[in-house]
Formats: sequence, structure tokens, C-alpha cells
Amino acid sequence: MNYIYSLLTGIAMSVDCMCVSVSDGIIESNMKKPKMFFIAILFGFMQGAMPLIGFTFGSFVKGYIQKFIPYISFLILLILGLKSIIKAIIEDKKKDNQKEEVKEKHISIGEIMVQSVATSIDALTIGFAYLAYDDKMYIYLTFLIIAVITFLLSLLTVFLGRKIGDRLGKVAPYIAGIIFIALAIKFLLGAFL
Repeated sequence: MNYIYSLLTGIAMSVDCMCVSVSDGIIESNMKKPKMFFIAILFGFMQGAMPLIGFTFGSFVKGYIQKFIPYISFLILLILGLKSIIKAIIEDKKKDNQKEEVKEKHISIGEIMVQSVATSIDALTIGFAYLAYDDKMYIYLTFLIIAVITFLLSLLTVFLGRKIGDRLGKVAPYIAGIIFIALAIKFLLGAFL
């Protein structure tokens, strides 16, 4: 079997996680290393688990769920993007009305978990694609490769986002919101193309 294809699939599948993790780093520019690793581990785990779930249950649910995946991802990411922008607008108005110290922004564990599901739910369909293969070892190793690549690239991009966030300060939540909304639109367009 071709593990180069597995590697390329892992890189392609990790792009959404990279966009979200860089946004998290931008929003929470003082993020500690354990939280950075938590994001990367969770994103990697979900990107490896979703294809496995899709493969395991693929023949049963493929016809029912596949057409809804882009819409589910669209809604979740759109809500995250709008929430980030609205929250930033509200905080900016508060700062305009009263002098106060700049509050550090934090991404909650719940938000990270929602992000991991939203960015990996489309990976269910990758699992469906592997129903055509007979070599289960190749299939499971491919899903592991996807998980490891996503972990590494998410860790790298959350670190880069954190460095960028230090410099962007006030506009960081707006940038993160725009990234989430762009990803949401990408999922919605994917449903029609």
C-alpha cells in the first residue's frame, strides 16, 4: 500500500485544525504549553478517530449522514466565528466606556472540544473512502498517520498563532473570527461543489 498517499491525506486533513489552532494561539497569546499540547493532542486524536468511526460504521450510516456533514461543520464554525467577533466588539465597547486594564483572553476547554469536533467531523467521510480497501493494517496505520500529522501541525500552528497574537493584540479576536467564518463558508461551498 502507498503510505505517501496516507501522509498527503494526513496533511490535507490537518489544514482545518491548523487554521483553528493558529486562531486559538492568536486569541490567547499568553497560552501555556500544557494547553497548547492539549489542543494539539485533542485535534490529532479527533482527526484520527473520526475516520476510524467512519470506517467502522461507514456502510451503515454513510447514506444518512454524509450529506449533512458540511452543514453541521458550517454551523459550528460560523457560530464560533460570530461569537469571537461579537465578544470582541462587546469588550471593545466596554473599554471605550471605562478605563480598565486589558483583560487576557482565554479559550475554554469546552470551546476547544467543540472546535475539535467541528474540524474533524468531515473526516468521517475519509473513513468511508477506506471501505474499498481490504488491508486493515494499512487502514489503521493511515488513521494513525493522520492523527500524528494533525497533532504536530496543530502544535506548530498554535505556537505560531501565539507569537502572532502577541503582536496583534486588539484585533486578534477579529482575525480568529474571520478565520472561523472562512472555514465555515469553505464547508458550505464544499456541499455544493
